[in-house]
Amino acid sequence: ERENRKKLEENAEAEEIDTSQLEPTDWTIIYIPSPPASIRVLLHVYTCIIEDVGPEILDIVSERLVKEKWGGKKGGLFQKPKIEEVIQKGIREFPGVFADCVKALVTYQLDKSKKALAERWLLGEDLQPEELSELGINSVVEEDDVCLAMIKIITENLDRVLILYFDELESPYRMLGEVAERKFLEILKRLYNEVKGIVIIIAVLKEIWPRILEIADAPLRSRMEPEQDLKPFSLNDLKIFFSKSMEVFWEDNNLNPPLYPLFPLNEKLIEMIYEKTLGNPRNSIKLCRRFIDKVVTEEMSVEELLEAGTDIVATAKPPTRDAEEEVIDFSKPRDIIKKTIEEILAEEEYIIDVNPSSVAGASLKSIIKVGEEKNKDFKTQMEYKFMMGKRSQTLAALIEFGDKKWGLEIPSIKTFDRSAGVAGYYAAKRLKDAIDEKAIDSAMLIVPAGSSGAKFEMILQNNPEIHKVELTNETGESLIANALSYPSKEGWEIARIIFPDIGEYIPPQVEEPSENSE
Repeated sequence: ERENRKKLEENAEAEEIDTSQLEPTDWTIIYIPSPPASIRVLLHVYTCIIEDVGPEILDIVSERLVKEKWGGKKGGLFQKPKIEEVIQKGIREFPGVFADCVKALVTYQLDKSKKALAERWLLGEDLQPEELSELGINSVVEEDDVCLAMIKIITENLDRVLILYFDELESPYRMLGEVAERKFLEILKRLYNEVKGIVIIIAVLKEIWPRILEIADAPLRSRMEPEQDLKPFSLNDLKIFFSKSMEVFWEDNNLNPPLYPLFPLNEKLIEMIYEKTLGNPRNSIKLCRRFIDKVVTEEMSVEELLEAGTDIVATAKPPTRDAEEEVIDFSKPRDIIKKTIEEILAEEEYIIDVNPSSVAGASLKSIIKVGEEKNKDFKTQMEYKFMMGKRSQTLAALIEFGDKKWGLEIPSIKTFDRSAGVAGYYAAKRLKDAIDEKAIDSAMLIVPAGSSGAKFEMILQNNPEIHKVELTNETGESLIANALSYPSKEGWEIARIIFPDIGEYIPPQVEEPSENSE
């Protein structure tokens, strides 16, 4: 795969890429971090597939379908295939909800003037209404049915099996409880039942697995292979894993690898990490990552890391609270770095990714926590579906409080560090449609700060029932990080839209260190 990507990069300027020069691979692992909220999971899966397989996926799939199956090959020097005829052949094989996917793939392969536009649609990017019209496409990839259609087309026509590796399956439960977990398992079952050419692997904490089995229905359990326990790393495993990971990093960034394979750490630090984590793979990788961050940002030197960890690693039994406080030496040169290894391990197990699913889950969790604390009588529901004529539409969540139904929606975007673009308009329109259909009474739209656009602004001005909340990547991180403990200021303000009488936000009190610990 790495060689394939090099060849594609080398041929980036060429008008056409000969996919026959790409080496065949039998399978590819797609790493899918489990989204904290079971909202638009299929879009999350699709995005991970596109990002992990790389740009060649569109060339391989579209060439196989358009040129080999649907008659899109050139007949001669001056005989170009008729795009509309090729599209119709494709639609005969993939009718209905697949039609827009077929149009995009044919356009991508045969129409050089619209190739970039079709590629953007296939990659799930935001297109303006006039751009969609230019492609002759009515839908967007964010819709569940379209997303699943694209996943099916890709997996049935790719040259390899895709192994979907879902990590931290406990995340939905941790954020929104058993309902989110059940919903997530239903999506896994749908993928298993409807998509060919995939293998699904799920990773979950050993203590959580019995509950997963308990809530999974009989058909899903019958499809599961016997579970496997990941054996701990040996010291040699950890050294090899770390050195190979760094090798990939140097190569991906076109850098000459250093002479010492464990750089920027060293053998003693790797041994210390191994002793501290007892070879637990997740904690070992986490601690390696934390240590690299501290060395690279010059927060700690390798020597300081070794010094900070010596006493703790040598401790024969878990120290008491007082003992833990005594081992922290605040007299060292950089007092900003005084975190023991145990404090580092105590930090969040998951990396905060500010995406629509995470923000939706954290927003709903903040509403739930504040509502429960203030003894409010309310109900919540993830992925609320309503009918728009004969077509089903989906909002991220529904909150019922008093005699009001609130819809919660977030645009399908990749990041909160720039405007939502046309995705913001589509999200606002879904809320307006839900209000018009009397499926909800009021709504909350969470968008990146600075989101604008004439249609977007107009729909908000004409529908005062839609309350806009703006987040940046930074405030989004704060919202997600604090949702499980005490809502952030942003989480509180979101909850206050639903519960207007809860008062101003009061930050949680931070415990002052006692005189004995100073």
